[in-house]
Amino acid sequence: MSSRKSTAQQKNSHNKIEGLTYEPWGMPTERVLRLNAEYAKKEAENSSRKEIIRHLITPAELLHRPQKNNPRPVCDCRQADIYKYSRQRMVKEQLAARGITDQAVLRAMETVPRHLFVNEALHPTAYDDRPLPIACGQTISQPYTVALMCQLLMAERGMKVLEIGTGSGYQAAVLREMGLNVFSVERIQELYTKTKDLLTKKLGYYDIQLFLSDGTLGLELFAPFDRIIVAAGGPTVPDALKNQLAENGIMLIPVGSERMSQNLIRVFKLGNVCKEENHGTTTFVDLVGKQGW
Repeated sequence: MSSRKSTAQQKNSHNKIEGLTYEPWGMPTERVLRLNAEYAKKEAENSSRKEIIRHLITPAELLHRPQKNNPRPVCDCRQADIYKYSRQRMVKEQLAARGITDQAVLRAMETVPRHLFVNEALHPTAYDDRPLPIACGQTISQPYTVALMCQLLMAERGMKVLEIGTGSGYQAAVLREMGLNVFSVERIQELYTKTKDLLTKKLGYYDIQLFLSDGTLGLELFAPFDRIIVAAGGPTVPDALKNQLAENGIMLIPVGSERMSQNLIRVFKLGNVCKEENHGTTTFVDLVGKQGW
């Protein structure tokens, strides 16, 4: 037994460089680099030794390196996995148990890391069934409301959808995970910039088209849209959005004569006629713009 152990030690020692500090798995990269730098100063005359040190990295550093072959550099999976059970429980207890049956919606909401769309202090409550505050006085809707609206869209993979009110970007990510081509409009500069950075650089949703504009006017240049979803409440359904809805298209929009108190309206467009359905009371932030408040 001792013979085997000594043989293994000799074998490992052959792979080590004399005088170099080796740290255990998971040791912070900063410490390894500092120790290697100190060693390099002592052995400045040995150019080959310095080259070895310069290219030596730890497993911890490898874990933080972006993968070049991955076209979509999604957020740190280890951080997201901390809340994997919370997402699964949210889908099971808050959505499926309350009548959300669209599998595309359920899969998307189990995939998208909702906690990354709110302030870090709110991460533990991100999967609770309630709206949460985000920047600029806006909110991220409760999970059930997002799921219900996505289900009521009756969307099919590959459809073109216009979202009014990008907000945190959470609903846009859910729509994209459902296989839809997403065009999203936000009117607040600060929120637009912050959300664009999150969706693209941090989560890799480069195919979500984001625009800084008056959402009540839609995006005429890219119309018509198969589906339109509005994440803010206005006094009426904007004519611009009706005109940009494709034939046989569907629009979801909160409408109410009083601010912060609306009914969730589903609009069907049949030819030049729009038919409306009421799906109950809801509360959204104001739809601000030329054809809103």
